[in-house]
Amino acid sequence: MIQQLASPFQFLVPPRFWVALVFVLLVPASLFAQAPLGLSTDGSMPEVWPQVSLIEGKSPADESGALGTAGMPVPDPLQDLFNVLNYNLNLQINPSYGWIAGTVTIIFQAQDQPVNRVVLDYADNMVCSGMSINYPYNAHVAYVHRDGKLTARLATPIDPWMVGRIEVQFWGMPEPGGLFGYNVDVTDAGKPVVATVSEPWSARSWWPCKDDPRDKATVMTSISVPDGVTAVSNGNFKGKNGRIFTWEEPLPISTYLVSVAVAEYTELNETYSGSAGQIELNHFVFPELVDQARADFAILPEMLDFCGDLFGPYPFTNQPYGMVLCQWDQAMEHPTAVTYGNVLITGDGQFETVLLHELSHMWFGDLITPVDWTHIWLNEGFATYAEALWAEHKWGQTGLINFMIQHDWGHGYPDDSLIRGTASSYAPYYFRTIAYHKGAWVLHMLRRQLGDEDFFASLTAYLNNPDLRYGTAHSDDFRQACEDVSGQDLQWFFDQWLYRTTYPVFDMAWNNDWQAGTNQFTIQLSQVQVPDLLLGSQPYRVPVEFQLLGAGLDTLVTVMSDQLDQEFVINLGTDVTRVYMDPERWLLHDKAAAKSRTADDDLVKALVRLHPAYPNPFNPRCLFRWEAAMATQDLVEIFDVQGRRILSEQRAAAEAGPREFLWTGMDSQGRAAPSGTYLYRVTCRGQDIDGGGESSWQLQGKVTLAR
Repeated sequence: MIQQLASPFQFLVPPRFWVALVFVLLVPASLFAQAPLGLSTDGSMPEVWPQVSLIEGKSPADESGALGTAGMPVPDPLQDLFNVLNYNLNLQINPSYGWIAGTVTIIFQAQDQPVNRVVLDYADNMVCSGMSINYPYNAHVAYVHRDGKLTARLATPIDPWMVGRIEVQFWGMPEPGGLFGYNVDVTDAGKPVVATVSEPWSARSWWPCKDDPRDKATVMTSISVPDGVTAVSNGNFKGKNGRIFTWEEPLPISTYLVSVAVAEYTELNETYSGSAGQIELNHFVFPELVDQARADFAILPEMLDFCGDLFGPYPFTNQPYGMVLCQWDQAMEHPTAVTYGNVLITGDGQFETVLLHELSHMWFGDLITPVDWTHIWLNEGFATYAEALWAEHKWGQTGLINFMIQHDWGHGYPDDSLIRGTASSYAPYYFRTIAYHKGAWVLHMLRRQLGDEDFFASLTAYLNNPDLRYGTAHSDDFRQACEDVSGQDLQWFFDQWLYRTTYPVFDMAWNNDWQAGTNQFTIQLSQVQVPDLLLGSQPYRVPVEFQLLGAGLDTLVTVMSDQLDQEFVINLGTDVTRVYMDPERWLLHDKAAAKSRTADDDLVKALVRLHPAYPNPFNPRCLFRWEAAMATQDLVEIFDVQGRRILSEQRAAAEAGPREFLWTGMDSQGRAAPSGTYLYRVTCRGQDIDGGGESSWQLQGKVTLAR
């Protein structure tokens, strides 16, 4: 199909975009996303953005052979017969040991049928030492504990819509579950610390509960600990009675968000008052990191203003917000008390955007929670795009472009959709980088589709929907909010970006064709992505921007690509000498071999490219990232500073696109490598993209292991 476009000068770029366009046009077009640019007008923009998909510890690079076959946990049908209203946890924790003991009192309401069995989720390795019901009557309860379920058999059923209260005594030594579960460690100063991360389904690994994100409840947590340590949980601090610390979360949250942290803490306090409301900022940090933490957390009031302006008042009204340190390299968005790895405290703001990511989760994930783990992009994609908006807030269009470029390496997993499948029992599957990066890119493209006014109004409508606030949402709920605000039918947009397992790959050619004194400039655009399981070889429907450069010509043209092969003709009065696709980075895509029909075109083709290793320095793992413009078989080698090779791994052949290798700090014998500097080399072997035979390329980098 040939489409004739009007003169492109009607698309002239507004003056406010010139700085960003100059920034982009200085970089030659390449086959894939550009390497990190690290460019800003004042020199303060990060050269490498923290990758929260790795920091949160939820996205291993290689999941082969570990996906599991049991599928995502499915609630017992009997659990749908009651709704939990409140958990009252009374815990005994000694951070020097791995055990936990306590009771949990559960207030629940029967739904439209009588309840004669209360089914809770509880790991088989843990112990239940007794159950009783104390409302609406008092009695011991017979129970069965097997297959990860704790089933209480009530002698007298609870009538429909009536309230019951049961108490469970439990103890044991929790085993890691889900992503982390209940973790016992020692700080760098040699002090014991306990912290929990129960996402997605590991609350059951350390306490009996209805471990279903759909069933939100208020929580009271009392924690008895040894002298000299502090216990922190969600919500408001209700006081300390001897060695017992009590916290109350008066708003409903999911069980995966219930948090416990116990350590020797120093508390940092200040009061915030701004567009997010009035909030007490209470941070719990290791004594040896007080100065660095104070410096890193100083940005939070500005971030609260930013989130308050975009998303509305802090949703945990009349409650504090704070960071609680743990001895890991992860971060987790526990409401009011974010668990935050000690290695992220640097004193120089290196992980600033991680703070913003976790703060934005108070709205996206904690206020409104996905109905199940297949829709986790509603958490992670939104929080990652909040980081992008922060980059735009601080560094303008340049910051936004730079951030999106560096988060364009996790979308290319083959046979993978943004809406996760349900067949895997391997928890990290649901948190692969695609949920973060492609999720953010979908929002970025939606923003372009709707325009800023309707996009941000859609976020507000979604967050203020009374049927969703303090409840759960399906991706269709967000789509509906966008349609209600914009008046557009967006089913096509969400279907192709949430459910298709590919993404657009373009082959582009262009030509100057002078006829009757007019250059009928032609762009030939083909979509060459592989077919997917949902829509086969059907084309994507996407707007594509081209920057056209020539003598006296510098303009932006937008076309709609909605067929596999299209030709667009633009009438010009001068030759085009350069063409750049998507210069403002609004489209998630890859390019095939972009070629011009002009004989003098010498655009650089980056056949292989190394991205910065992350994190660096690291402990305990580091991700090496690179990309290739053709199918290759890659060899990864790691050397110590004496040049001795300590690890060599031949990777399976891979198609064109991004590559990853996760180094866990071990040598080829499975021994822990000592702290120090290491060199790594990636050798890529494959056919040259222009058909010139087999070639080999080498990429080299350096990382520091700090144990």
